[in-house]
Amino acid sequence: MGRSYAAAFVVALLCPVVASAQPADPTRDAEARQHFATGRDAFSRGDFATAVTEFERSYALSRRAQLLYNIGTTYERLHRWEEARSALQRYLDAVAGAPDRAEVEGRIRIIDVEIEHQSAQAAAPEPTPPPAPRIVVVDRPVVVQGVRPWQITAWVGGGLTVISGGLALGIGLLANDRNNTLINTCAPPQHAGCSEADISDMRLRQGLVNASIASAGVFAALTVTAVILDRVLDRSDSPSQGPTVTPTAGGAVLGWGGTL
Repeated sequence: MGRSYAAAFVVALLCPVVASAQPADPTRDAEARQHFATGRDAFSRGDFATAVTEFERSYALSRRAQLLYNIGTTYERLHRWEEARSALQRYLDAVAGAPDRAEVEGRIRIIDVEIEHQSAQAAAPEPTPPPAPRIVVVDRPVVVQGVRPWQITAWVGGGLTVISGGLALGIGLLANDRNNTLINTCAPPQHAGCSEADISDMRLRQGLVNASIASAGVFAALTVTAVILDRVLDRSDSPSQGPTVTPTAGGAVLGWGGTL
């Protein structure tokens, strides 16, 4: 049953009932009517907690059994199944010829299912907490490499070799370009010959090229020697150990060691 239909049914059922019966005390009757109207409005806007409170107060003043239907319906909306069943059953007991008896009895059966479901959930055991993480200590020696001087020497020598080779190539290209210029401008037999300054300049360029080539060769030899010594000589240092923690599926493994 939808919310809007239920609200309309409650109002249609109870408005004539409140108007037809005449309580002994007109003041109580007026107060009961006021509580009923307040509960009806609260029900219509979905404020079921206020609605059921007002319907209960109206019933306490008027004792009209038809109000029990409103009370039970509102408790249904609040999913307070025990109170809903009690109110609807009291309604059937008080109104022997209720025209909606079959419908109310069907709703009571549905409420009984909800009550059983809640009871089963309350009786279900709480889930077992997962086991506490286990820590396993593993003694595993680890050797940490120390400083490798010959490896550093190899890197430095390799860098100097590249620099020297680059200088030799650059100076050689400049010297070759200068040499071609001198051949075209002053070399015999077409020309009278180069000046002493031009010849000295060419000798200087050639000397720089030769020096760069020699330096590159020396640095290359140093690099090769350092690489060989780094691989041949014993470069192991004292082992260094430390604690390690390795996550596992069931917890963690605490180790004492490191990596090679």
